[in-house]
Amino acid sequence: LERLMARTGQEVPQQELEDHYAVLEELGSGTYGRVVLTEPRDGGSAVVLKLLLKEKTSRQGFLREYCIGRCLAGHGACLRALPLAFETATHFAFAQELAPAGDLCALLSPGEGLAEELVKRCAQQLAQALDFMHSHGLVHRDVKLDNVLLFDPQCQRVKLGDFGLTRVQGSPVGAMSGTLPYAPPELCQLQGSEMLELDSSLDVWAFAVLLFCLCTGCFPWALAASSDPQFQDFSAWQEGVEGQGVPVAWQSFSSGALEMFQRLLQLDPDRRSPAMEVQKYL
Repeated sequence: LERLMARTGQEVPQQELEDHYAVLEELGSGTYGRVVLTEPRDGGSAVVLKLLLKEKTSRQGFLREYCIGRCLAGHGACLRALPLAFETATHFAFAQELAPAGDLCALLSPGEGLAEELVKRCAQQLAQALDFMHSHGLVHRDVKLDNVLLFDPQCQRVKLGDFGLTRVQGSPVGAMSGTLPYAPPELCQLQGSEMLELDSSLDVWAFAVLLFCLCTGCFPWALAASSDPQFQDFSAWQEGVEGQGVPVAWQSFSSGALEMFQRLLQLDPDRRSPAMEVQKYL
């Protein structure tokens, strides 16, 4: 990866977006910058460009995200970064494939889960994407509904995207700046300058939370910490505390589904099942 980043860094040309592309539509935006659908001014088919603000993203960060996207492009369940990258005065830019049906957020209504068949299709493809990444020593670190892209509303083809936070397994990570419901307890417990070694089990936890969301249309908790009542009930059930039955939010699941969730959401990261474990339950 480092070699590819070094080589790619020497080849990224300088050009202004407006000189070469007409922006047709904004597909997404965030603090990082934006994703736009463009049309090359010299003709040819439309191109999706991810534009990363230089004031928010370092050159190294841009090269890492782009090169990881290129490395993963061969897997059918990972969003492909295309062989086109450049920088402008204000942005780094690279091309990626278009997911015409948006992301998983677009399919969900609050409090309403998806049909079981759709959940199973998503679970299978995302498990394969994570397995591929983990087998190559990479941890996604940002598995969430917004980062699962759809190629059709029936989820026949979905892909995991946005590799901006992806790092090599074993990299040190610190406490989160935001409190995401996808974050595992070992990450929520970090304080100040405490660090932990990045591990694939972090993605597995987020993947299980995402599956819960797909089934129910809501999050199982706001934060995986003892201060959160929903999480407290869940962890008491996980640990087999006497008198603690299946928490209310989990009671609509079959015994097989509950077993799957218990394996993916082990409180001890060393005991968490790999993502591919879901295949046994589909």
